[in-house]
Amino acid sequence: MIESRRARLAVVVSSDRRRGAEVFGEALAAGLGQRGWDVRLFALSEGDRRSPRIDAEPMAAVAADTLGKLDRTVVTALRRRLRTWEPAIVLAYGGPSVQYSTVAVRSLWRRPRLVVVSIGDPMFWIRSRRHARLRSLLYAGADRVLSVAAATTTPLMESLGVAPAKIRVAATGVPDRFFDIERDPRGTALRIVVIGALSAEKDPLAAIEVVATVAATTPVELRILGSGPLSGEVAAAVRAGGLGDRVELCGSVEDIAPHLAWADVLLQTSKSEGLPGVVLEAGAAGVPSVVFDVGGCAEAVVDEETGVVVAAGDGVGAAAALVDLAAHRDRLTAMGQAARRHMAASYPLATAIDRYHQLLLDELEAARRQPAVTR
Repeated sequence: MIESRRARLAVVVSSDRRRGAEVFGEALAAGLGQRGWDVRLFALSEGDRRSPRIDAEPMAAVAADTLGKLDRTVVTALRRRLRTWEPAIVLAYGGPSVQYSTVAVRSLWRRPRLVVVSIGDPMFWIRSRRHARLRSLLYAGADRVLSVAAATTTPLMESLGVAPAKIRVAATGVPDRFFDIERDPRGTALRIVVIGALSAEKDPLAAIEVVATVAATTPVELRILGSGPLSGEVAAAVRAGGLGDRVELCGSVEDIAPHLAWADVLLQTSKSEGLPGVVLEAGAAGVPSVVFDVGGCAEAVVDEETGVVVAAGDGVGAAAALVDLAAHRDRLTAMGQAARRHMAASYPLATAIDRYHQLLLDELEAARRQPAVTR
């Protein structure tokens, strides 16, 4: 049986900013290190030092939102680290890390196994047929493709031509501390929290529209956690909707736990998702979610049991669900309790890391059976 035995593993994330994918990447690197791997965590870009950050080695001082166009400086820096350290496996955790890791690994003399993780709907970012072909080539260059949700495996196979035998599902998980969050006393207003990057794919403007609709008939309070390119538009939308005294724009925060303790419900109006970590964390804290049915959201939320799932883009349906929960607080409480049980049974962080550990051991075994690949 193959064991890790301090085998070298490079985990690559897009940025050292403290965001959902990066936070899980950091936890994954730490957990795999505890299971015997010799792990280094690389971040393609270096975030603002004033913002919360993960403990990763940045490749270059470039903005994360510029990584879509291949930056040769970043590729060169990553290639240099990989060439010097010679990991047995490179694990590219979502977003631009897939593109950069594939290009960097391809040019190495001694090629490590390449495992790429699709953390969202891969077709959301496709702009043209040519772009789809290029993305297909990236996945073709990987030895293994992991998807964080069963729902997002379909576009990998049907639209990007990834062989089913190459794909495995590896969900994210929730750290134990979220299960220990003690809830604040409930107020008279429905407390809604929105957590995520203020970016087009997360669509915080849709969330503000939903809350404005709810506020017309129901006392509400809203906290928005996150930063990003839509920060200015979000602030303007809050003012335009007359919600200023009901909305707190918190920006990026080091720890979301106090905000989950405060919240009655999490609202997610994303246009694209994989398996949303904030929904898992909210559920672990006993906070039900109202979500759009995109990506793996319907896997994270058991509809009408641990929260409410509405059709993608259905702001009216989301608002109606929130109004109903505000009117039936006993149902809100029951959903929160069910969400905590669901997360404890299905999404503990240790279970997620064990899954990655076994999949990576399988890659070590595959490497042992095959001759070393050199250029």
